[in-house]
Amino acid sequence: MSNQRAMYMLRDAREGIMRNLGAATSAALLIFVAMAFCGILLLVRLGVGDLMHYLESQVTMKVYLDPSVDTEAVAKILQNNSYVKTAEVETKEQMLERLSFFFTGREHLLLSFQESDIPDAIRLELADKSQMGLFAEQLGGMKEIIKVVYPQQFAETILKWSEQINQYGLLLLVLFVLLAFGMVFIAMSLALYQRRQEIRVRLLIGAKPAQVRGQFLFEGWLIGLIGSLLAAIVVYLFFTGLLAPLQQQFPFALQFSMNGVYFTMLAVVVAGSLVGLAASYVSTRKLIDHA
Repeated sequence: MSNQRAMYMLRDAREGIMRNLGAATSAALLIFVAMAFCGILLLVRLGVGDLMHYLESQVTMKVYLDPSVDTEAVAKILQNNSYVKTAEVETKEQMLERLSFFFTGREHLLLSFQESDIPDAIRLELADKSQMGLFAEQLGGMKEIIKVVYPQQFAETILKWSEQINQYGLLLLVLFVLLAFGMVFIAMSLALYQRRQEIRVRLLIGAKPAQVRGQFLFEGWLIGLIGSLLAAIVVYLFFTGLLAPLQQQFPFALQFSMNGVYFTMLAVVVAGSLVGLAASYVSTRKLIDHA
């Protein structure tokens, strides 16, 4: 009986969609566009989040001490400060090794640095990078410290970007979903208006309003499913065609996982199906009761 019921619902949904193919296609297309944008935006937001975390990790402060001061001891003292997340001593040799990549083919310039009298430094990563300017000012007042170097403008720019991404990312997602819901609601209302005579006939021959509504809800869910499945395919192609190659070139900054991609695709399908279902429910609630 359940199989027969399922086959009847599928057949009736197919016939209903075919009778209003234009409206159904428009609704599916709108869900496809909205969900594709949502999925791509989610992936981009994840990627930008990884990039922001990487850039933030590169925003460090360097403290140069008087050569007569024990650098290791000062580093331990700074590590115990509540502002400091990590404090590592960087010798001249370690600094030149990190910079050697930039002197490929110009080793003579690197040699001049090796012969210079560069003091050891302490690399500081702060727990709250927004306090970097204040902390640098405090350190600069200590007589044992020769110089404090930190990328103030870069740090402020990174923090600003991070705040804007967190603030507007979710807002954009909600806006796209609401836009899809509104457009699908209009399309489904149009389809119901075109089929109002069919609804009256079903109710007159004894069908319950809940049964008639259930059939239309199934059609709405099916339209949402079709649109969102196409959107999930686009999301996957976007990842494999653009984001995956970028990850191969910059593995230290972008760290997408296939589980995250599959989860995004699943979220797109579920969200699109729910949008179609919810829009159908709202559009049928009054029309069927007053048919």
